Amino acid sequence: MSARAHDPDRGVAVEVGPGGALLDLTLDGRAPGPDLARTILALVDAATARADARAGHALGDLSALGLAVGAGQEESAEDTTPTTWRV
Repeated sequence: MSARAHDPDRGVAVEVGPGGALLDLTLDGRAPGPDLARTILALVDAATARADARAGHALGDLSALGLAVGAGQEESAEDTTPTTWRV
């Protein structure tokens, strides 16, 4: 799940996952140095908001189907690791 944002005037495009994990960055050299960093950060923020919203909708859909994990229902790695694998 990801989202993209781009600024065609400055030649910058980003793709991020939920939480802002940068997946792709495309630069074509049009944006000058000081503007480049500001442009990248603004686009990452915009794409992050979109990706977070998509993730929220997906989790909401799971809740509607009764498939969401409620508070206190999460399994830890210890809970699912067979005792024969433990050291």
